[in-house]
Amino acid sequence: MFSRVAAIARKLTPAVLASALALVAFSGGASASANIIEAGAAQNQFYIEPSYDGTSIVLFGAVDRDRLKGEPFDIAVTLRGPVQPVVVWKKDRRAGLWVNSQRLIFDGVPNYFAVLSTRPLDDIAPLAERDRYELGIDVLSLPIRDEQKNAPSKLDRSEFEAALVRQKKAARLFVEEARVIDFFGVSLFRTKTFLPAAAGPGLYVAHFYVLQGGKVIGDATARIRLRKIGIEARLSSTASEHPWLYGVIAVALAAFVGGATSFLTRRT
Repeated sequence: MFSRVAAIARKLTPAVLASALALVAFSGGASASANIIEAGAAQNQFYIEPSYDGTSIVLFGAVDRDRLKGEPFDIAVTLRGPVQPVVVWKKDRRAGLWVNSQRLIFDGVPNYFAVLSTRPLDDIAPLAERDRYELGIDVLSLPIRDEQKNAPSKLDRSEFEAALVRQKKAARLFVEEARVIDFFGVSLFRTKTFLPAAAGPGLYVAHFYVLQGGKVIGDATARIRLRKIGIEARLSSTASEHPWLYGVIAVALAAFVGGATSFLTRRT
């Protein structure tokens, strides 16, 4: 039943959404009574079309305050995906030119990572607890490729990690925001984040955490998938399954555009 509310959550006003969630989350169902938190995404499927320039992801849920014994609590939400390797280069000045001199390959880096919370992360949990659940960009795991684990000492890993994080933040692909979770009534909450086009297609996983006294005491998970459709999907499929054909098409298209431009220029 909770999923049916999610399907229409984006169309509801906060007041109506609160009422709908209250009926679902605490109506006595087995699933709701078994957890401190029930949460999900307002939409679990998004599609990339030629005009796609990003989308907002709406996340919402309900907390069973009766089990929290009236004590204050916080909510933190992480959204990440898709995971892929990333190469970070370091430039050195040689013969008056800046050239790539060293590189570090990171494995399993989320192309998009957002942390949304009711208060600043340092105020709701100590570093050890945040590290355990990766609540924060500063505690996000950035593993490096196995063959580079014994790289020379001059390859300062922290320098490469800082560069990676800096680039991701600049592109709004690593996001950390506090006080962006809104509560409706006693137990219901909602938040949202913008997924830029550069985040790309794939599987995104949202983790919801209830924190009390600096500890995570409840959690929930939701999955969101971003897919390519139409010409975007066909081009992507051709590029991955038939790279030689994609290359031929790309060269032919470039030649056609160049020839057409030259012809029109001569005529004018």
